[in-house]
Order: sequence, then structure tokens, then C-alpha cells
Amino acid sequence: MREKDAEDKIKKEENTDESLNPPASSGKSSIKRLTFGSLLVLLFMLLYIPSLLNWLSGSSISSDIIRTGIIEDVIHANALIIRDEELVKAPAQDGRYIADIGEGEKTPAFTCIATVLNNQSDALLEEMETVNAKIVKARMEKAEKVDFFSEDLVKLDEEIGLKVQNLITACNNRSFEDMGQSRNEIESIVEKKAEIVGENSTDSYIISLNAQKKTIQNKIDMNTVKIISNEAGIVSYVIDGLEKVLKPDILKTLTPAQFDDFLATYRKQQESDGMAHAGKPLAKIIKGTDIFITVAVKTEDTVHWEVNDKVSLRINDRDLETAGTIKYISKPDNGRCIVSISANRGADVLSSAREVDVDIITRTEEGLKVPLKYLRNISKDGTKAEIMLIKANIVALRKVDLICRDNEFAIIRTPEGELKKTVNLYDAYILNPDKVKEGDIVQK
Repeated sequence: MREKDAEDKIKKEENTDESLNPPASSGKSSIKRLTFGSLLVLLFMLLYIPSLLNWLSGSSISSDIIRTGIIEDVIHANALIIRDEELVKAPAQDGRYIADIGEGEKTPAFTCIATVLNNQSDALLEEMETVNAKIVKARMEKAEKVDFFSEDLVKLDEEIGLKVQNLITACNNRSFEDMGQSRNEIESIVEKKAEIVGENSTDSYIISLNAQKKTIQNKIDMNTVKIISNEAGIVSYVIDGLEKVLKPDILKTLTPAQFDDFLATYRKQQESDGMAHAGKPLAKIIKGTDIFITVAVKTEDTVHWEVNDKVSLRINDRDLETAGTIKYISKPDNGRCIVSISANRGADVLSSAREVDVDIITRTEEGLKVPLKYLRNISKDGTKAEIMLIKANIVALRKVDLICRDNEFAIIRTPEGELKKTVNLYDAYILNPDKVKEGDIVQK
């Protein structure tokens, strides 16, 4: 027993020693796990922490690519249309008018452009419409009757054809008896056909309706007034009261203050009620093809303009673009000038307008278009600048010529004679050029 107790004691001591001193292989495994995990953490810190610090510090580089675009030198203004207009003689009675020549359409001289109908004519027109409806109904009934007997009519036509052949044969044989018989048979068949499609009670009814219609038309003619134009030109039914004033002759004396007054007068006019009023012109004739788009603009906007310069006009509220020629530039008056531009297209489209929203385009340039805010060191005369590009992940400074610019964009190009440091379509340019310098390495 003592020997057994001694052995158990020795085994417990050995187990205690093993627990306190684990095997060498276990220790190596733990060291490997610790080293691998540390490497992962270290790699994460090396890769992501600099990016995080770069983002937090706001030094990240943004870029875009150069595209083509268009820039226009544009003056936007409200314009008055000045043209040669002739008022048409006023109608002799109040009433509703029916336009024979529509708004914006051309008319020759001495032509009826509209018909004015008084109140009695309205009732007569309603009566005319009723008669017209009855005539249409009667004709439809007649057509249906013809369709109903269409098979019978075909059979009768076939019989007539056979009898005609018999008649020809009789003629060739010089058989007068057969010829007479065939003739009588043909006449008999034709009479049957006439009974079906010939005049009947329906035709008589239509004739009476047409007579009634003619009588009503005579009464209408007695209660209507024809509006005749003595001039050839474009017809307009919009009368604004400025037709006798805003003629081309006024351009020589028109001032910016008068321009404002005319504009205010026009804006106060009443909308047309679509009726003719005795003693008041119903229409006007726009003579010739030229109209004058006239504006009052800042004197500084006209510095580079000269008479006979060609410009483009964009009438925004009528979706019209046309070419124009500057015909008149007044002397400065309180910082503004009157400028009048002639256009020989659009008189028909603008026949009902007096005031229009217009863009005067004096220059159009197309090329490499970039925002102005991304250019640096713009010269005082606005013709030179610098742009930061990304070439093979390296910041490259390029000098450029400014061909045209507005408040937001510029059209740029490589300076003439430069062959190496060029700027091209689809080059990447930096949107925050103040954060880099030439030669820096960047990641796009």
C-alpha cells in the first residue's frame, strides 16, 4: 500500500510539472498566430490610415476630363418689334368675325380677309347648319338605298351587256327585226335601272333643302360685312394701338426713356375679345418682309458693335432663331443705347407679337470647354491662363489661350506654336489645383 501511494504521488507531481511547463510545440503555435495577426494589423495601418488622414485633411485630388462645348457672347433683353403696318378699314357694325385669311398669313391687295356677322347672322348660321345636316342625312339615305339594290344593278348591267352583243350580231346580219327587238329590250332594262337610281322623292327633298339653303345664305349676306384689305402683306388681328407710332422712321429719334414708355403702354393693353367693333380697326397688314427687333441696352454692351454687323437672334418665347443686321445704334443716354436689328425672317411667326424676349448673339465659339474656376493665373486681358492636367499620374502645368469666355466657362486651346505641352480632348484636369504643384504624383 505504501508503495502504491508513493507511485500516485510521483504521477501527480509529474502532471503538475507538465501543466506549469507546457510542451515547446504549443508555444511555437501561439507565437505564429500572434505574428500573423500583427502583420494584418500592420498592413491595414499602412494602407488605410494614410488615406484616412489624407481625406480628413482635405488634400484629396479631384479631376474631370476636358470636353468640347459652345460659348456665345449673348446680350439678353426685352425687345419691341418695329415694322411698317397699315390698319385695315373699320367694320360698319359690331359682331363676330370669321377670318378668311388667318393670323400670320399673306394676302394680296384688294382681297377679303374677314367677314363680320351681326347678331341676326348667328341665328341664320344656326339655321344653315340645321339645313346642312338634313341634306347630309338625305344623301346618306339615298346612298344606302343604292347599296341595297347594288346586286340588282349589277345583274341589270350584265343583261344590258348581253343585249348589246345581240344588237351587234343583228347589225352584222342586217336583221332589222332582231335589231329592233334588241333595242326595245335594252330600253326596258335601262328603265328598270332608272327606277332604282333615278330621281325619286329623296332627290326632290334634297332639291328643296338646297333651295332653302340658298335663301338662308342670301339673308346672311345681307347681314354681313366684308373686310377688304387694300394692301398686300401679312395679316394680323392683334391691334395694340402702337401701329401708327412704332414705324421704322421712329428709330432716328427713339430714346431709352421713350422705349420704356412704349413697353409699359403695350403691357397695359387689353386682350382681344375676338369680336369686331364698329369704328375700330379689325386687322392690320404688315407690309414688306423686314422687321426691326429694337432693344435698350447698357452702353458698355455696345462697345464692340457697329452698324451693319451681322448677329444672330434667338426669340425665346416663339422658339425662333434668325440672322440679323445691326441697322441703328443711338448715342448714349443715361448709360443706355437704343439698338435696332433688322431681320427678314419671322414676320409671319411674330405677327401677333409686339414685345419679345430676345438673345442677341454676337459671337459663337466651339472648342475645348472648361469651367473658369479651375483655371489659374488668368491674365489681365483675359486671353491667357494655366490649367493643371494629370499626365501618367503626374501633375502637369499647361499654359492655354482663352478663345472665348462667359461668367462660368471658357473655350481654351494650346498656344500657337506649342508642340509638346499641349492640351487635348479628354485630358484629365484637376478640380482643386491649389492643393498640388507640378510634378506631384497623384492617383486618378
